Amino acid sequence: LTLVSMAQDNTTPDTTAESTPTPTSRPSASTSRKSTDASDSQATDAATDNEEGSLNEDEPTQEEEDSGNDGSPSFDESYDETGMPGTVELTTPDYLTIPTPMFEIGEKITLGWKYSNDTKRPPSKLSICGKFPKDSGKSTNAAALCDWDIAVNISGSLRKYVWDTVTQGMPGAAFVADSGYLMYFYDSDYGVNNAIPGAGRIVPSQFWFNMYNSRYDLTNQGVPVGYNPSSAATALSVGVWTVVAGALCLLV
Repeated sequence: LTLVSMAQDNTTPDTTAESTPTPTSRPSASTSRKSTDASDSQATDAATDNEEGSLNEDEPTQEEEDSGNDGSPSFDESYDETGMPGTVELTTPDYLTIPTPMFEIGEKITLGWKYSNDTKRPPSKLSICGKFPKDSGKSTNAAALCDWDIAVNISGSLRKYVWDTVTQGMPGAAFVADSGYLMYFYDSDYGVNNAIPGAGRIVPSQFWFNMYNSRYDLTNQGVPVGYNPSSAATALSVGVWTVVAGALCLLV
């Protein structure tokens, strides 16, 4: 019995020698939830970046829509077809108050003007010309709108010009006192004969005027125009003594 018991003891497996497997730890519910939220946040940020990138590349911003994709000011092309042309309005002399002003021959005439509200594209260069009356016999070309130039290619930003009637007239033809003169303001880039330069640009604007010769050589005080008392002192003294001598002779 003792031997059998010992044999049984020798054949009994030693379960204590085998290693017990370590149980795998499961993540907590809070840790798993944090990881999921982080993944969702990264995915949302990536999607937002992609959408913003697509918006910037394919859709212009409001500023780009207002100014053009290249940054230059936009212009409504339909305005070329439907917009009104502009005009020049004479302010000096005031053409509304004096429809047919009179200019003195041999003097300097101040001209002032402005552009109408429809002038969306004012001229970069402006020209002014004149036309003799039809019955004056001065015009060399009856069909031409202008006989002489008053101003050529002056800056379109100017609003005043002084016309010298002595030096700025038709070569070989003097001004005469007459009515029915014409003056034209026009865009130098389009010419005086272009009646339709385009919407927003000025059409050749004409103004009637008269010219006269001043034969009044005395001021209201009876003193001759241009009288210089210094240069006339000697002549005045001689005249006085002549009058005195004549009076003495009469007395004698």
